[in-house]
Amino acid sequence: MHEKYGDFVRTGPREISINRASAVATVYGSQSPCTKSPWYSHVSDDKTKTSLNSTRDPDVHRRRRKAWDRGFSIKALATYEPSVYSKVNVLASQIRARLNKPIDMSTWTMFLAFDVMGLVGFSEDFHQLEDGIEQAAIKELHQQMLFLGILKPSPWILTIIGAIQGLVGDYGQFMTVCTDRVADKKKKWAVQTEEVGEKVPKDVISWLLKAIEEKDPNAPPGNQALNEDCRLMMIAGSDTTGVTLAHAFYYLAKNPSKYKLLQKELDNAVGTNPDQFTNDKLKDLPYLEAVINETLRLKPAVPSGQPRLTPPEGLQIDEVWIPGDTIIVLPQYVLQRDERHFPSGSEFIPERWLDEKKNLVKNDEAFFPFQQGRYGCVGKQLALMELRAVIARLAYDFDLAFAPGEDGVSFDADSMDTFTFTIGSLNLVFTDRTRE
Repeated sequence: MHEKYGDFVRTGPREISINRASAVATVYGSQSPCTKSPWYSHVSDDKTKTSLNSTRDPDVHRRRRKAWDRGFSIKALATYEPSVYSKVNVLASQIRARLNKPIDMSTWTMFLAFDVMGLVGFSEDFHQLEDGIEQAAIKELHQQMLFLGILKPSPWILTIIGAIQGLVGDYGQFMTVCTDRVADKKKKWAVQTEEVGEKVPKDVISWLLKAIEEKDPNAPPGNQALNEDCRLMMIAGSDTTGVTLAHAFYYLAKNPSKYKLLQKELDNAVGTNPDQFTNDKLKDLPYLEAVINETLRLKPAVPSGQPRLTPPEGLQIDEVWIPGDTIIVLPQYVLQRDERHFPSGSEFIPERWLDEKKNLVKNDEAFFPFQQGRYGCVGKQLALMELRAVIARLAYDFDLAFAPGEDGVSFDADSMDTFTFTIGSLNLVFTDRTRE
């Protein structure tokens, strides 16, 4: 669309898609006058009944974000790290039990992502990795994400459907699971034995409950808001990570020479002792970070971008003035593949993030996989911890290739933009690592 019509394309009566890197900070930056679009009101316009992500009032969002930030602080992340690595160990064990046999990597990365978020979110393990079975509520969530994506341009339809009992279909199972988990966590938090000093939260929901207990003005403003926050955490913290991991292994299977370079870096970093894998260790490995960045560039978690509303006085972006109260969106999938910013933009080249001489990153302003500014992803560092841990462990332990009859073409071509990506099967074969 943008190749044919240019950087500014009117897609509706008051909607504009913008493919301009210079617009990123103007639209999404911390000083942006833009606010979230009406799409975010599909749950409710009542600020006491929406999640952090659906909160459109900038001041209310800023306050509520503070409570979430505590749940993803450096201290909190250190508490969650053992849960992440315990699940990575289970995934590695399950793959080892299936060596030399095709496995659907999309399924297993989703198992891991939701299991981790259950532990990090409210200290509950879904055991999907151990059982090899997707829970019914999570299965229905994936089916409903397709529905959400189709109706993204018409949020008013989502509002009507959500208000009519029975029309949400089996998504109600997922809503009930989240509500029940919050209720159970409330009881446990209330009776938790106090040790020295105050109670110490061990998961994200406990940090929000702590804020409520302390009557913190930044706390979720009601029970429904807390329940919606739980659903937000499960969807945003699981679906996106699972999809990104599947995409990473697709690109590594497609580019075996890149996989070998990654394995070499890991060997040099830890030798014969993979127990040295920690987030602090892995985050300093440049090629691993480059693989992750390149995956996120090619397959951003929210490919079509997040819609914003221009201020009443309008907005100037370079030579173009946009009227007030106009919905604008910057499609990340398009921007992050634009040859003006990333030469050979559709190719998987991790080295572009390492070698400035090759000049394969001409404008890093066009790279914003976790958004930025006040609405930037609160769970970014947890997501990166998971991506590093899984990719590093599996690359260190195993060689991989496409399964017989699989070339990844349909996996890549048939993935759907349903706000996040909806992906199909990716059949890979893992084998015992052959070390040179």
